[in-house]
Amino acid sequence: MGEAFTQQEAALLAPYITNLDRPVYALRNLPEEVVAVLFAYYSRSREPLRRNLLKLIQERDIDVDARLKQSVLEEEELRDAREKARQFHEKWVVGYGHASVAEHAVVHLAIEDVSILATKIIEDMRLAAYTEKSTRYVVFDDDKFYPVPRLLGSPYARLYTETIQLLLQTYAALTAPVIEQIKAEHPRRAGQGERAYDAACRAKACDILRYLLPASTLTNLGMTINGRALEHLLTKLFSHPLEEAREVAALLKQEAVKIIPTLLKYADYNVYMAETEQALRQVGREIIGGRVPQESGAVTLVRYPHDAEAQLTACILYGYTQAPWAEVLERVDRLSAAQREGVIDEYLKRRGPHDQPLRALEHLYYTFEMLVDYGAFRDIQRHRMATQTRQDLSTENGFSTPPEIVTYGLQTRFEECMAKAAEAYRLISQEFPLEAPYVLPLAYRIRVLVTWNLRELHHFIQLRSARQGHFSYRAVAQNVYQEIARVHPLLARYIRVDLADYPFARA
Repeated sequence: MGEAFTQQEAALLAPYITNLDRPVYALRNLPEEVVAVLFAYYSRSREPLRRNLLKLIQERDIDVDARLKQSVLEEEELRDAREKARQFHEKWVVGYGHASVAEHAVVHLAIEDVSILATKIIEDMRLAAYTEKSTRYVVFDDDKFYPVPRLLGSPYARLYTETIQLLLQTYAALTAPVIEQIKAEHPRRAGQGERAYDAACRAKACDILRYLLPASTLTNLGMTINGRALEHLLTKLFSHPLEEAREVAALLKQEAVKIIPTLLKYADYNVYMAETEQALRQVGREIIGGRVPQESGAVTLVRYPHDAEAQLTACILYGYTQAPWAEVLERVDRLSAAQREGVIDEYLKRRGPHDQPLRALEHLYYTFEMLVDYGAFRDIQRHRMATQTRQDLSTENGFSTPPEIVTYGLQTRFEECMAKAAEAYRLISQEFPLEAPYVLPLAYRIRVLVTWNLRELHHFIQLRSARQGHFSYRAVAQNVYQEIARVHPLLARYIRVDLADYPFARA
């Protein structure tokens, strides 16, 4: 039953909530920090949120006189409410460490003209939502790249600039010819619209030529993140050894404090993060040293649950019984393989085309090592429901060449670009090892360790193996699936995967 409000109370509340009489409602027209305070009251007040909001309004913490006449609140009218919020956060978040409160304050940030290399550092923060400029649907400018301050102030300034310009200008120069080659190879089919056909050909060309884009290429990134996660991200960026990361941190904080000032008060350089990073780089060089070459596109399953079917069966049944885990597992161990299969089938067989599997699959973890081009990693990284550890971008593992580069007679030109980038990297890395990767194209390979749970693997494999995906990460998704099928064919049976090869994914 809904709460009873007088007509006057209802009028005061209406601008800020989506309904007055149902148990689920959204907040609107409120500063993010006030929203965080209201949600925090759930753990500290017997009253419903509406009542606490009404109290703020009636006590003039939120002045609504003008709000009843216009659709948004002016900053001046919310001054007192912001001050109350600041005091609350100073006491509970800062003073008592009640950091979960900060998760209810959300900031939406546009991050423009940042290098691709820097976006990978930002997106290492998995508790956020990102939308990044696509290398498929957008043709990148041939003169927009990050001017690395340390390099431009060094003897390598000319080498860096000329190498980047070569890569970007080659990318731009080949765009139109490659589109024409694609059209010659894949004529427009009957019934296909000209605009859709042109878009598909342009996307295919971009997929091929993105291998030339250097990591210093400027891109745009949209981010939605809560206050707690943003404070952690800012601390990581302020503590990062790369100058651009620290520059971005300062800009992000400068803008975000306008929305949630108190929650970001202590986001700053962190000795533990910074010095540990520096120390482990040295330790890694001393203990591990060199490398062992590995084939391009290699995906290796390095760790997985050996009793996966029994574990999954027990995890499924556990939620439908009152027995302790040990007893559930003991009984499952006595089941035949057919009986276990029956339980798993009951759990998964009714999925519709848009249904994700239920959560019992999250108890099973698989760790993969991948060797992929940096462009593919750019897309794979955004699957953030995973634990990812990547190595630095370098020339150690060579580069990938799209087959069309060879087919269209561009191999010599492409390899000349890769060689010039590699030589520039070699020279720059002698004095500036952290900045040297800016000069490398997305074709160069990076090694990554990724741990996924089985439920997230369903999502990753289905999405990234789909026909419209880039051929590089499609191969990764297919190989991940095949590795699961190799060790757990029963569980792989329920994963939706597209194993076909599509030379041209038509729009």
